[in-house]
Amino acid sequence: MKALIIDDEPHCRNVITQILKKYCPEISATFDCKDGQEGLEYIRRKKPDIVFLDVEMPHMNGFQMLEKLTGDELTFALVFTTAYDQFAIKAIKYSAFDYLLKPIDETELAATVQKIRAGQSHKEQIQFLKSNYWQTNFNKVTVASVKGIRFLDLDEIIAVEADGNYSRFHLTSPETVLASKTLGYYEDILQEKGFFRTHKQFIINARHIREYVGGDYNFILMANGLQAKLARTKRDEFLALFER
Repeated sequence: MKALIIDDEPHCRNVITQILKKYCPEISATFDCKDGQEGLEYIRRKKPDIVFLDVEMPHMNGFQMLEKLTGDELTFALVFTTAYDQFAIKAIKYSAFDYLLKPIDETELAATVQKIRAGQSHKEQIQFLKSNYWQTNFNKVTVASVKGIRFLDLDEIIAVEADGNYSRFHLTSPETVLASKTLGYYEDILQEKGFFRTHKQFIINARHIREYVGGDYNFILMANGLQAKLARTKRDEFLALFER
């Protein structure tokens, strides 16, 4: 497998290169470049299997670079590297990409490479990100399910339920989707979109609430009949949603 590192900071490029050499023997060749324009040229010439892309770069950031690639050129797996930027990370999460926070942790980087070692490209996810990054009002979320990538409208999600280290999406259709991320991961990107964490086990879409059952039962009945538990510590915050 060939890896391309695109980052304007020489130290960051060197760190990733050294980690790949030390922990990822499946990476047979590593290239690096200092900006998005150079990155475009390398992608087109070298055709890497994995691209480590810095989000914040002068002149052309990582998202702007992706905008310039055609669908036929999106043949690589993509991993973002970034210092903390709330909006950028939220966009990345909506598109279900892996990302590494700087300073890069060698264990996380090696684990990320192991996840994508099959060489699977992220073409559909990159297209989704290109279409949605410049929008501040996302109306879809990308879900990496055990069967592949799903693009779900927020309105069709009734609730998300913890299922071990996975999350199960309950939809307006009878279907459920098992996603390979934790409930906390989805809480971070859904909480500003009319979703509410009712319990350690549930996130609900407030648009699909049918009834709140209090007393000893203390659950929320959803439109599809799902009974989402409401933690006692969340009760006042939940009721306040309907007093605004």
